[in-house]
Amino acid sequence: MNKLVGLLLFLSSSAFSEEIEFLHWWTSKGELSALSVIEGRFYDSQYVIKSDPIVGGGGKVAKSTLQFRTIAGNPPNMALMEGPAISSWAALGFLLELDDISEINTWDKFLYDDIKSINKYNGKYVAIPLNIHRLNWMWINNEVLTKFDLDVPHNWDSLINILKTLKSSGVEPIALGNDQWQIVQLFENIAFGVGGPDYYMKAFVDLDENSLGSETTELVFKRFREISKINASLLPTMTWDEGVAALIRGDRAFQFTGDWALGEMLNNKGDIPEHILCVPFPSIKPGFIYNSDSLVFFKKFSEKEQFPESILENISSPLFIKEMNKRKGSIPAQHNISIDDFSECQKKSYLDYHQAKRDNAIVPSIVDSMAVDPVIQNAVANEVYRYFLDESIDTQKVIHRLLSIRVKRLN
Repeated sequence: MNKLVGLLLFLSSSAFSEEIEFLHWWTSKGELSALSVIEGRFYDSQYVIKSDPIVGGGGKVAKSTLQFRTIAGNPPNMALMEGPAISSWAALGFLLELDDISEINTWDKFLYDDIKSINKYNGKYVAIPLNIHRLNWMWINNEVLTKFDLDVPHNWDSLINILKTLKSSGVEPIALGNDQWQIVQLFENIAFGVGGPDYYMKAFVDLDENSLGSETTELVFKRFREISKINASLLPTMTWDEGVAALIRGDRAFQFTGDWALGEMLNNKGDIPEHILCVPFPSIKPGFIYNSDSLVFFKKFSEKEQFPESILENISSPLFIKEMNKRKGSIPAQHNISIDDFSECQKKSYLDYHQAKRDNAIVPSIVDSMAVDPVIQNAVANEVYRYFLDESIDTQKVIHRLLSIRVKRLN
């Protein structure tokens, strides 16, 4: 009898539950932990979230899937999104405006300025800003360095010397797979490190002719080539989360990637392993390369029945934002949320973000869809990726191709 009552209750609740589809690219263990915080906000509602994960680091496949589905007239209810794409989708009229939610959470007061602009279109909020990720991190297995009596590098020359020493000692130094986005992310870290924030913005965001064609750009590609000679000949089909696991085990000594790597570590151990260090990538000027995840909501509900406001409130509250960031390895995109109980690397990221803000040294990621439109992003990424894998490509030739991309953009 009790089983029958339970079954009837389940069927009754299911019958009155409305499914909300969420398209995203969070598929690693750390990302799934962050996703569970979103899913948890639906438990006490009449709505059921249907997670639609699209495998592929960096979200490239998911973004293409979203485009194809929307063109076909079948967008999801909500989706993960980054950077200029938010305004592009809003301009086409697909996204719900969220000004009521922004007022409840006082976003104009508490969001950082660069995050406000990303999530607005025509002065109105059209996305919920979730976090700020830092990309210019070096994750270091200090046990491997200690084994070979090596110090933690803090400049380019010491980093290269350590990588070469490890390689000659039979150790694969870098956890780096053959995904295009992993390699282009390394490139943008080097570009920022060589030229600093002003050069980075002029050359790879504004595509300024003088900056792109400068000796600084030649040095960027020279250093990029140094890494490719150390690593590219045996570049594995290693996903970024497999790279994190290899780093923790000691199969690799370094990983140059964003703090989503931290999310994997926190999910695995509950804290950062003692032998893993987080150190900013070497740079002539300290700074912060960032990306930011946002949630957008498509106009799938009727005019009278928009996306349920109770859910929007649940997945935008400071308590939700805090818990999601703690698991993701990122920091909140608003300054009214305490990070006192976050990990040490997240606290370091928070302090560095604020210092970079004071120094005007915060720049958007190129590879993570934060800096330029997707056409330019893909064109630049293709050239950089090809250069890394093919040592026969001359530096001047690839710079010339980047200048050609600039001309096409202007036309």
